[in-house]
Amino acid sequence: MSKCPNCGEKISLFYIKQTCPKCNANLMYYDIDARLEADAQKAQREVDAVNHFVDILKMSSVASPVHIVRLVLFFTPLAAMCLPMFVTGDKTVSLVELIMTIVKGGFDFGQMLGDTPYFLGVLAMALVILLSLAEIIASLFSATKHGLGRNIVFSAVNLLALCGLGITVCTMGGKIGVGFIATLAIYIVCDILHFVVNKKIRANY
Repeated sequence: MSKCPNCGEKISLFYIKQTCPKCNANLMYYDIDARLEADAQKAQREVDAVNHFVDILKMSSVASPVHIVRLVLFFTPLAAMCLPMFVTGDKTVSLVELIMTIVKGGFDFGQMLGDTPYFLGVLAMALVILLSLAEIIASLFSATKHGLGRNIVFSAVNLLALCGLGITVCTMGGKIGVGFIATLAIYIVCDILHFVVNKKIRANY
């Protein structure tokens, strides 16, 4: 059971005429201008929401040369890890060495677990990749209310994880390599750029 939008007359579900049996109002097209206007306003709100989201991404990532430098730096740990990250005994831990080992079919996960310093070095590289990805995603929302705090948290987690594993490897007889130092330097520069980017974002508000 429905009602006529004009007079409120109850209309049976089995009523098939287009006009109200009491006031003769057109049931299909009644107040169509208002409904079309409401639909248009709803569509505009959705477009505005998408545009606002895109504006946040742009302001967070490519709004200035500093933004772009920071964005590029997020990917440079991959290049840094191609250099020796750690030296454990007679093994060098680097992304290139790991890939070559896998390609040659010499990768043995069980054997790697038995060599704790080497395993921790490989784990450090894996965390660099995963946590850097998380930091990239977080940085895309730097222009939001808690953007700076979120960026600093992810940066701190990255830095602490890398330093913690590096110290552990060294205490177990391993040595840090130039790749580790380069990655650490990149993290520190990114931390500084978070504050610079945040200052530029606030200046544009």
